[in-house]
Amino acid sequence: MSEILGEEGEHRLLMGNEAIARGALEADVGLAVGYPGTPSSEVIQTLARVADQIAVRAEWAVNEKVAVDIATGYSYAGFRALATMKNAGLNVASDTLISVAYSDVRGGLVVYVADDPGAHAGMEEQDNRWFTRLSLLPMIDVSDPQEAKDAVVLAFDLSEEHGVPLLVRSTTRVAHMTGVVELGAIKKVGRKPDFKRDVRRYTRASPMWCREQHRRLNEKLEALSHRVDELEVNRLHIPDGGAERGVVASGISWSYLRETLDRYGLWSEIATLKVGTINPLPRVLIERLMEEVEELLVLEELEPYLELHLKALASEIEVRPEIHGKMDGWLPRVGEYTPEGVEEAVGRLLGYRLREEREGHLEEARRRALKLAPRRPLPLCPGCPHRGTYTAMRMALRELSYGDGDFIVTGDIGCTILGMHPPFNLCWTEVSMGASIGLGIGLRYAGVDKPIIAAIGDSTLFHAGLPPALNAAWYGSRVVIAVLDNRVTAMTGHQPSPTSGYTATGGEARPIEADGVLRALGIEHIWVADPYNLEEAKEAFKEALGCGEPSAVVLKRVCALVARRLGLPPQPHRVDGERCTGCLLCLRTLACPALSLSPEGKAEIDVETCTGCGLCAQICPTGAIEGGEP
Repeated sequence: MSEILGEEGEHRLLMGNEAIARGALEADVGLAVGYPGTPSSEVIQTLARVADQIAVRAEWAVNEKVAVDIATGYSYAGFRALATMKNAGLNVASDTLISVAYSDVRGGLVVYVADDPGAHAGMEEQDNRWFTRLSLLPMIDVSDPQEAKDAVVLAFDLSEEHGVPLLVRSTTRVAHMTGVVELGAIKKVGRKPDFKRDVRRYTRASPMWCREQHRRLNEKLEALSHRVDELEVNRLHIPDGGAERGVVASGISWSYLRETLDRYGLWSEIATLKVGTINPLPRVLIERLMEEVEELLVLEELEPYLELHLKALASEIEVRPEIHGKMDGWLPRVGEYTPEGVEEAVGRLLGYRLREEREGHLEEARRRALKLAPRRPLPLCPGCPHRGTYTAMRMALRELSYGDGDFIVTGDIGCTILGMHPPFNLCWTEVSMGASIGLGIGLRYAGVDKPIIAAIGDSTLFHAGLPPALNAAWYGSRVVIAVLDNRVTAMTGHQPSPTSGYTATGGEARPIEADGVLRALGIEHIWVADPYNLEEAKEAFKEALGCGEPSAVVLKRVCALVARRLGLPPQPHRVDGERCTGCLLCLRTLACPALSLSPEGKAEIDVETCTGCGLCAQICPTGAIEGGEP
């Protein structure tokens, strides 16, 4: 049985995202829908594993906006829905979400967004707390798995009571940390679908109606502001004897602060305020803390959201403590916090070092290890079909006499961007989902007369690549769209994409073929090739580059890791040492992790990791590499 299906009162060791999933079950969520994105993906995956045991529908949508569209419709019918996404996903969903904020949701509607301080997932360090000011939506920021579970239950109750969508935010460290969680009861309330026509409430056709809806949204937020000071997610602690110094913290920073105060026994010296509701803020608790202390430290990752709001509030009251944080240089605005960094900031607030002698030998060992650690780019996995795609692309460009700098490859989000690394050195750009095609169009409009290839994965194409592909067809933009179709959303954890042929729960689904969709959009010149067949893929690229019109090359081959999981047996290749001349063309061209240099200076293959894709055998000029069919 899944860890999240325990009984009320039991204690389970759950990851933050698993706790979010458990909270959804306890809140009587009937639908959970999202788009894969680190560090949020495990919520849908966890719910999908138990979907057949409990009445919940868990699925992946083609993008975050569609996920929120679906969740909103479910909520309009009177049921509770959860939408999930990573930080940048909120940008995609914002068009719907800001509009829905003006409407009254009926069933609770919660959007879970996971931010990424430190950019571990390779995107921007977007601080989505600011989205609450743009959208006028309430938000709860969670600090550990227990609070994550409880906050989801609370968020659904507040959403339904006040008729407004509610955001629950975590960060990478909270989403992926593990902690003991006490389980609550899984609620099941009998609901029947009921949605009545009310255009004054659910449309934006009239400016007068929009103003009414805006006014009502402000009133909802005002009503909620009178409750937040009493919520458990906001906690004020003032020592019995009072305190001259205080700390305000939210998210993972609160967990680090609590650890510091516990370790050094400082609860009696420092007043603390844990802020859980980012919007509206617990104003009464903040004012009480400010009236108590003379100095205040604000602990929050990324932007000085709380710090700015505290300074604004301080200007309205007579007592104004000195506030420290990012704006006076005490703490950084870039990257994530660490327990050690929080400890240092607290020590500075108190006026002394908490550790007179930090473990010097450990610091020195860390510095030496960093110097010794070899630098290497992220590799494509053994057997990755993208390796064949980029090798064939290079071969085609070379045979057409294009050297480095004579062509442009615009990259996209996902495993496809790894084509920017050696030995391929192909992708020039990475902006946002689907942007590769639009960037190529813009470069062409600017008068760039070089060959332009837009490299995009199948999941990314269906997420946001279809509109620019249609634009290319509409205006006849001479761009080659290379669809690296590995039949899955790979980089985020191998979630199904529309091409996969199955759903989040493993059910059968109709696979949607990229070449058919592109043809329907008006791209008339389309070639389909197997990236494991270098000659076939190379010729497809040569023809597409020479056609002089919008074109596409769709390279279809299932992700090598998925192939293993599906039970497709690998066919490892081997090197004939007698025939290998040691030219190492295979290593230099492919950079496959299964290939290495033998003590004799020749190529050798690790049969444990080799998938038998056969690319090295096709590259070898002496025929020294042998194996079965891929």
